[in-house]
Amino acid sequence: MTTTRSPAVPWWPLLRQREPVTAPRVRLLVFPHSGSGPNTLFPVIESLPDHVEVLGLSLPGRERRFGEPPGCRLDQVLDSVSDEVLGRDPLPTVVFGHSLGALLATRAARLLGPHCRAAVVSGQVPGRTPRRAHATTTEEDAVRLLRDGGGTPEWVLHDPEMLAHVTRVLRADLDLGREAAVGFEDVRIDVPLHVLGGTADPLVPHEPLDGWAAHTTGSCQVLRFDGDHFFLLAAEHRPTVAEVLRRALADN
Repeated sequence: MTTTRSPAVPWWPLLRQREPVTAPRVRLLVFPHSGSGPNTLFPVIESLPDHVEVLGLSLPGRERRFGEPPGCRLDQVLDSVSDEVLGRDPLPTVVFGHSLGALLATRAARLLGPHCRAAVVSGQVPGRTPRRAHATTTEEDAVRLLRDGGGTPEWVLHDPEMLAHVTRVLRADLDLGREAAVGFEDVRIDVPLHVLGGTADPLVPHEPLDGWAAHTTGSCQVLRFDGDHFFLLAAEHRPTVAEVLRRALADN
């Protein structure tokens, strides 16, 4: 009897305003938040050094895959890490994820094992802490989540066709997040962990963030920023977030 694996999810280089990396020495994997693609996090990675190869996880229904029906399983994401990342030239790798991406990045770090140098997680609670996003079940709930979380352009919220598409993508991603959260309290990695959070985040309380230390046998640094769920994209915080990424990429 043969086992059929789910099709892998593609990883694409995130474009930066200079020539592509031809001789990378370290790799950064970017896991975006629900309803979005990796290029949303471009503002915090654009200043990284030239020797860093940046790859973004591209889920269906957004960016290059806009025309594809949304929906992805956790095994597809992890298969993509095995097939497309570990199958490339071996490089020390750092994972970086925001919100949903933080759950996926942590699971990917465990899968990468000795290939992983560090993990940076943002806008997500640890362990079994209740997640407001995962209580979202209806389309109305999804629209409310978009409005409360911020980060969605006003024109999208007022365009019925685009809003319907975005909420379909969001709800599919929330299903992925619920799957990734099952048993998450038992996920442990063996590398330094950098945790970022907003003190005024309406979706993710910042008080439990110190609990991320239980997810690693390495060091755990928690940084709190003034701001909401998308604090890391605020112009005043981008340099600090980029510096955290640079430190993670330099970890031995």
